[in-house]
Amino acid sequence: MLLIAHRGWAAGGEENTLAAFARAAGDAGISGVELDVCRPADSGTLVVAHDPPPHAQGTLSLDAALSFLSGTQLELLVEIKQEGLAAAVIDKLVAHKVAARSIVFAFAEVARSFPWQLARAARLGVIVTYPWQIDRTMRAHAPDVLLLGWDDRAWTRLAFRAWWSIFSLERLGRRYNVPVVAGIVQRGDDLAWLSRQNLYAAVADIDLLRGERLGGSKDRP
Repeated sequence: MLLIAHRGWAAGGEENTLAAFARAAGDAGISGVELDVCRPADSGTLVVAHDPPPHAQGTLSLDAALSFLSGTQLELLVEIKQEGLAAAVIDKLVAHKVAARSIVFAFAEVARSFPWQLARAARLGVIVTYPWQIDRTMRAHAPDVLLLGWDDRAWTRLAFRAWWSIFSLERLGRRYNVPVVAGIVQRGDDLAWLSRQNLYAAVADIDLLRGERLGGSKDRP
């Protein structure tokens, strides 16, 4: 199972930055990075940011990010945050010669605008919020990758583990013959549990996973 660094390393002050990507690239335990792409309100420039900024100035452009990442061996999980951007993002991935090691994905509302019917230069994925939506998603889009997980509410993590302890994640991947990616992991026991499911990858906040925000403690809940 590949370990993918959420927003380059972790959500927070240095998320989606070259510094975060460089840190991940220098860590032998990390196989890839997840990054967010959107478009500022005042520009057509594609930028690496979780939320669309009002201005392009001062932001990290997707071109700059991919120029750096093309010199690494990292897998790229690229989340599209707005409708209508996927084709342009894929063109950038192709131009920087990283499309073959990239997954372009989004939540269902945004993924509807993906170029599903065209030849796929990069793998396309959908974040499925609830397990009972998986069949419908597979019928509608036939994604190359399924992404599942929980948010920052504690009960969603518990619900995810309870559901997929009964209905195997490994069987899910075999049923649809697609890689499965899970996240966002912030605890070592969750990572250990996921690693037993034979998943393709897990997306994690690396600093929380390693206890860095507690001065080195590895027992953060």
